[in-house]
Amino acid sequence: MKYINNILIAGALIFGLVACEKDLPEYETTVCQLNFKYRTTDISTEEVTDDMRVGSHSFKLNSGIGVNIDTVWVRVATMGYLSKEDRPFEFEQVMTGEKDAVAGKHYVAFNDVEMQNWYSIPAGQAEALVPIVVKRDPSLETSGDVVLKFTFKENGYFKLGYPEFSVYTIVISDQLTKPTMWATCHLDSYFGAYGAMKHELMIAWTKQAWDDAYIESLFYEYQYSSGTVAWFPKDREYVNYLASWFAERLLKENAERLADPQIGDVYREENNDAVDFTPLD
Repeated sequence: MKYINNILIAGALIFGLVACEKDLPEYETTVCQLNFKYRTTDISTEEVTDDMRVGSHSFKLNSGIGVNIDTVWVRVATMGYLSKEDRPFEFEQVMTGEKDAVAGKHYVAFNDVEMQNWYSIPAGQAEALVPIVVKRDPSLETSGDVVLKFTFKENGYFKLGYPEFSVYTIVISDQLTKPTMWATCHLDSYFGAYGAMKHELMIAWTKQAWDDAYIESLFYEYQYSSGTVAWFPKDREYVNYLASWFAERLLKENAERLADPQIGDVYREENNDAVDFTPLD
């Protein structure tokens, strides 16, 4: 009797497993999706912030004198099976209604034939580094920054991936703009709130660009088991030294400016606030 009961129990378990298996949805192998890779390598665990979705290109900071066209590189990743053939994908602009970049004027249009040749996931690959070509229109200097916000356009190869990974924004400027890594590395806690004049002074005093690449060279990325990412100084004493050195240099030069009758004022930002290197909590 015990043997029969064991068979009945086993049979019930097998039936249950079969029933559960039939209830599982079939994986649609023909559907592949696209996501942007903002910073870390694991999209499934990356904690996304608005700052990570925004990049910037300042011709004044990132390009040489006389350079009127430049490239911002963006990493794109797929979800789904790999393919034995190259798979083209498409971008489309998302209009914000505020200082939107104009195709052909501020950037090379996504449907430009030469650009389309770049927008492809190579055979056997799950990601690609692709160019966004930006243009130095004179209006950038006279009228200010423009915003290029874009997403993927579904085609016969790809659909949109996760909503939080489907949009990217590039601020195009011919002025000094806040580097993306300033917020990522929490530079406010070392040098105070960002300002264009402050940025200009930091560049002039150190002979360093203080762009994303340089800031990233001073910090390292740490990923917790939860997937949360944080950035820490490679040499905290050096970063703290820079903070105090900037403050002392500002105090000295402001005194000289106040003593100069042709200037008679301290360094100020565009909003007329005095430049201040006091760290923020």
